Amino acid sequence: EEVILAVDKNLNSPFVNPDDVTKVLTNNGKVIDIGKHLKKFNGYDTGLFYCTPAIFDAILKSIEERGDYSLTGGIKVLAGEGKVNGFEVKNYFWIDVDDPVALEKAEVALLENMRNKANDGPVSRYLNRPISIRITRHLARTDLTPNQISIAAFLMSVLAAGFFFLKGYLPLLLGGIIAQVASIVDGCDGEIARVKYLQSDFGGWFDAVLDRYADALLLLGLTWHSYAETNNSVSLLVGFMAIIGSFMVSYTADKYDAMKRFGPGLNFRIGRDIRVFLIFLGSLLNQAFYTLLIIAVLMNAETIRRIYLCRNHEFAQPIKTGN
Repeated sequence: EEVILAVDKNLNSPFVNPDDVTKVLTNNGKVIDIGKHLKKFNGYDTGLFYCTPAIFDAILKSIEERGDYSLTGGIKVLAGEGKVNGFEVKNYFWIDVDDPVALEKAEVALLENMRNKANDGPVSRYLNRPISIRITRHLARTDLTPNQISIAAFLMSVLAAGFFFLKGYLPLLLGGIIAQVASIVDGCDGEIARVKYLQSDFGGWFDAVLDRYADALLLLGLTWHSYAETNNSVSLLVGFMAIIGSFMVSYTADKYDAMKRFGPGLNFRIGRDIRVFLIFLGSLLNQAFYTLLIIAVLMNAETIRRIYLCRNHEFAQPIKTGN
């Protein structure tokens, strides 16, 4: 009976301490030697084994011959008998955590891997994500679930919208700040889901649904604020177009994100991160109407751009519409 050992042949991995790691020597897919003090080696032991009952006799033999009670000792015996297959780990993240320094390194590495989410817009990538990752590092130590964080971010957006329904610059400013903070926190749910392996189709869908409600409330509140301040009915029309444009950008996002992987010219992404950041800037500058106008033009123009780009790529699959 044979066993399998996961082997990393990247000898330059930044997550491995060469002085502490268990080294392996492989040849034609077989592990022929293993140990911390090997002089000749071509891979690292990741600590992941698939063992058969043969390992027990091998450990007993290791104890009798070398006084070595370890699992590695048993693997070494089987390797000498040609009974250990090496499974090469290619481009998969792993790290041996057995001291506080390694734990710190593992935490940093896991969080850093979240910086380059494929569908992040520019605001998310360069502003929101660096902050949300720091928040996630602390939230990961709690029992909070991704869905609970999604609800918290949504409630913050509701609070922001509530301020927009009030007259005056201070409520507008507070609403804008809270909306941007909510946008940052909204990134933590996905990060927690990935860190804790709690990702689910429902979680992603639930977050998207709450985001649509939050967007509608924020823009509705901003529209009312503009109308209350100016008493100009044009604000209502512009606000309506901003809401429609925002919903259409969100509706086309999944198809666009799927299609843009297959051709040039489809990589720039305008989404919710930009929309909420514009609301924040407009609130800061006390320009509710012009914020709505910019969002209305930008979001509807982006929808038209997506239709044009996707239509002109032969790889674009037919878009199925619901009833």
